[in-house]
Amino acid sequence: MIAREIVIGTVARPRGISGELKITPITDDPHRFLSLKTVFVDGREYRVRSASVNPSGVFVALEGVADRTAAEALRGKSLCVKREDAVKEDGRVFIADLIGCEVRFEDGALVGVLKDVLQYGAADVYVVANGAKTIMFPALERVFLSEDPNRGKIVLDKRAFDEVAVYED
Repeated sequence: MIAREIVIGTVARPRGISGELKITPITDDPHRFLSLKTVFVDGREYRVRSASVNPSGVFVALEGVADRTAAEALRGKSLCVKREDAVKEDGRVFIADLIGCEVRFEDGALVGVLKDVLQYGAADVYVVANGAKTIMFPALERVFLSEDPNRGKIVLDKRAFDEVAVYED
């Protein structure tokens, strides 16, 4: 389940006429954009000319994206970095590595497969598919017993899960 590239944001729109991009970051620290050297968009590598973070958002200028037309062509595309260039604090995992993991209870019973992680203010929301059913639950510490993306497994405390899970048919 380990991803080779990590998505760090989405191109929201061009900024100005010189090809600068406004980025919607997918990280808990947007200042990480300031240290980027290269990024990938649609599998193409770009050198980062400049990056800035201010109250209006995250802005990046890429070599080869010289005008508004070129920037507009990247609107809505994912901005990625190589795994080895991604910053991760000890004990934390990348969401991309969890997608596709089996989700089970401590007794081994299958809950389903993790399909998405929605990021809201208070807590991430895990979206698990089990056949035609979708199950969502907040990523609360008391719900998780372990996460092991290398083995493709997430183990949950059934009792805590039953208190917070929402089922969609």
